[in-house]
Order: sequence, then C-alpha cells, then structure tokens
Amino acid sequence: MAEYLIKSPEEERSCALDWFGLKPGEALACSLGWTIVPQEPGGTALRISDETIAPNRSIAVLAGGRSGHVYHVSHRVRTSEGRALARAFLMRVVER
Repeated sequence: MAEYLIKSPEEERSCALDWFGLKPGEALACSLGWTIVPQEPGGTALRISDETIAPNRSIAVLAGGRSGHVYHVSHRVRTSEGRALARAFLMRVVER
C-alpha cells in the first residue's frame, strides 16, 4: 500500500475495491463489514455513508475525516465458496 487515496473533509468520495483472484464461478456473496482505523469520536470521524457489493467489486462512499489525518480502510467479505477475504487502502484527508 504505497499510494493514498485523497479526499477533503467536506467531500463524499466513492472508493472501489476490485476482488481479483476469485476462483472461476466464485463471486462476492455478502459484506462482513468495513473497518476504519483510527476511529475518532464526534463529527470529524471518517465514516462509511453508503456501500455496495457486486460479484467482484465492493464500493464504499466515505464522508468526513480530519484534515491532515491518514486512515486505514479495510473491507471483509464472504464469497459464494464460503471464503472470508479482506482488502484495504489508505485514505488521506486534506483541505482543498
């Protein structure tokens, strides 16, 4: 994870995770949840405002966050084969 995705505190940003490496015929079946670290109290926290799951892609809409902070955002899913998988990215919040 050498790169950051960037958003401003006021912006809602859609972020997609592509799930390469699924077995032939395997698809994402359900979300096991998103995790954001660090978790911060109050209205300045980075949060998931919406999420979508497709056969090989999950999408989160991120809102909020404190300018100057970097967050680790991860998503766990269950596949149609019963496997639990996880993917993650880094989100940097900056004033624009």
